[in-house]
Amino acid sequence: MKQIFYNGEIVTMEQEGQQFSAMMIEDNHIVALGSNEELLAMKTEDTIMVDLNGKTILPGFVDAHGHFQMNVMARHLFIDASCAPAGKITSIADLQALLREEIAAHPEKNPVIAFNFDDTLLEEYRMPDAKDLDAVSADKSILLVHASIHMMAVNTKAMESVGMLEPGYKPLGGHIYYDENGVPNGIIEETPAMMPFLMQIFSPEQMQKLPAVIGKANDEYLSCGITTVSEGGGDVAMLQLVEPMIQAGILKTRYVLCCSEQNGQISQPEIHVPDKIFEGPVKLVQDGSIQCYTAYLSEPYATNHPVRVKPDGYRGFPHMSTEVLQQKIEAIIDMGKPFAIHANGDATIDVIIEAVSHCRNLDKIQPRNLIIHCQTVRDDQLDKMKELSLYPSFFPAHIYVWGDRHANNFLGQERASRISPCASALNRGLRISLHNDEPVTKAEPLGLVWNAVSRTTSSGKVLGAEQAISVYDALKAVTIDSAWQYHLEDKLGSLAAGKKADFIVLAQNPLTCAVDEIPHILIEQTWVDGKQVW
Repeated sequence: MKQIFYNGEIVTMEQEGQQFSAMMIEDNHIVALGSNEELLAMKTEDTIMVDLNGKTILPGFVDAHGHFQMNVMARHLFIDASCAPAGKITSIADLQALLREEIAAHPEKNPVIAFNFDDTLLEEYRMPDAKDLDAVSADKSILLVHASIHMMAVNTKAMESVGMLEPGYKPLGGHIYYDENGVPNGIIEETPAMMPFLMQIFSPEQMQKLPAVIGKANDEYLSCGITTVSEGGGDVAMLQLVEPMIQAGILKTRYVLCCSEQNGQISQPEIHVPDKIFEGPVKLVQDGSIQCYTAYLSEPYATNHPVRVKPDGYRGFPHMSTEVLQQKIEAIIDMGKPFAIHANGDATIDVIIEAVSHCRNLDKIQPRNLIIHCQTVRDDQLDKMKELSLYPSFFPAHIYVWGDRHANNFLGQERASRISPCASALNRGLRISLHNDEPVTKAEPLGLVWNAVSRTTSSGKVLGAEQAISVYDALKAVTIDSAWQYHLEDKLGSLAAGKKADFIVLAQNPLTCAVDEIPHILIEQTWVDGKQVW
């Protein structure tokens, strides 16, 4: 079946300034682009004609890094405890009221699970402790996950359920905080310490609920123009859930699975829907979160946390030694796979650069490896990254949501002005991508474009104007360059003859409208494989 879209502004993202008024697709591929006259001359009796009436077509957005299934659960199975400006919670009292309302509405739920809370955005500037959560319920386990997913708070019932209050209890890693009597206070940092509770959150019982809500969540991704979603740290069990959902037509996007390295083991996913599911790089995690004070920095945090007080000169910490990280990277290279490493702090990036530089098999490294978030990367590190085939995937939503806190609390003005330094990376010829790290922030590619172009915080301040990039470069980072980082640029990310017919129809052209209108542009239609799916 042939379809011709005409009388529009079709932005190909193949090269800057390239725009056509018409596009022909046949079945699931693009056949041709050109002027109205050129393509209308190719019309046959059975060609379907679509008048765009001046609207804009862009390639479908490629989610560069997110946690698709976790996002589905956080936004559709669990309580959304997002704090302002991302949500409505501004105090611990607000949080307690929300939890009470949810327990009253769903008394059958136990444990009670909430996501996306952030103490650094609160009036009190602290995580709730077990006593705060016990005041909501002493009978049900309450598990409150920080927006960064690097910290959580739990109540007494939850701690009892995993034996945390037993004498001599020690986590496998991470950190547990204690009250003045030496008793765990319910505040926990990093995955090893959180693991007993994460096993409850991502239990088989919870995972069985996913199919019922994946379709609704998928529509949310499609409504903001995302045609390829990312599982930025998963395993083959996630694939086993997703494949039948794609085959049944419930999950309409494409899906990139980045398997996490686990204790020296790297999954080998067997993909049965190769046109819709792709294997991404192997995921490693090398530090935590800036707003949790667990990212590893080369210089101390600008101010101490008012409650979780750190020692003088505290800089965070790496998850692995350079030697251990190097061994893991060498194993991935031996398998012929690329890798993606979570790194927020610049000291962490120093460790990564050193580990990669000394790999015994560096000559066999894959040409596109990623540093995920790359929040505080320095110019000298970007130079080294270019030499080592390491490419940044930036998280510029930080500028709006946490930018003021970065400047005033975490990093200080100078370092904060360089978070997500997109301009510095592009000036060195590095191909960048932009991501939301869902569920940390909502999947909003046009919002990311605005973040990277305006660099405006929630208070209206511009943070590091010299790191702002053009609208076109920001659009590349959520389309063709995001696809390129995943080795998918031959299929996705731009509009060209022979590529998949994945595209979106917008009410305005982000290249010509006012910058502050970009995050509010209405996406009217989303197409995957030549079919309108939203």
